[in-house]
Amino acid sequence: MTMSLFLILSFGMTAQAQLAKKGKISGTFSFAGKVLGMHMKDKAPAFILAEFYGSTKNDSGNGIFHMNSFKCHFSLEVVQMPKTQNEGYCTFRDADGDTITFRASAKGSLGGPSDAKSRITHGTGKYKGITGSGSYKSSPVPAFEQGTFQGGGKWKTSYQIP
Repeated sequence: MTMSLFLILSFGMTAQAQLAKKGKISGTFSFAGKVLGMHMKDKAPAFILAEFYGSTKNDSGNGIFHMNSFKCHFSLEVVQMPKTQNEGYCTFRDADGDTITFRASAKGSLGGPSDAKSRITHGTGKYKGITGSGSYKSSPVPAFEQGTFQGGGKWKTSYQIP
C-alpha cells in the first residue's frame, strides 16, 4: 500500500512538471533599462541603442514564460518624430537556467507605447528546437532618472517544442 501511494504521488509530480510541447499562452511583463548610445539629428534623437531587463508572468500561473527574467538589446530609429521603428533580441531565462530567445520588430512613439511582433529564434535545455511567434504591447511609466526607462505590458505567444 505504501509503495502504491509512493508511485501514485511520484507519477503525479512528474505529470505536473511536464512542459506542454505546444500551446498558445499570454501574460504580462515589466521592464527597466538604460540608453546605451544615441545619435542626434539637430536637437532630436535619430537613433538610440538600449538595453533593458525585466520579468514575465503567464496568465496560467505556471509553465513556459512564467516567472522568467529577461534581457534585451534594441535599436530604436526615430523615423519621423515621435514615431519609432524598433528592432532587437530578448533572451528569457527560467528557474532551471534554460533560455528562449526571440527577435522582435516594434512600432511606437518616442517615450510612448509600442506594438511588436516577435519570432522565437533559439532555445536551450528543455526549449531546444523551440519555434513560435507572438506579439506584445508595451507602455512606459515615468522614468526614475535621466537616461533610464521603465514600463510594462501584455504579450501573447504560440510555440512548439520538438
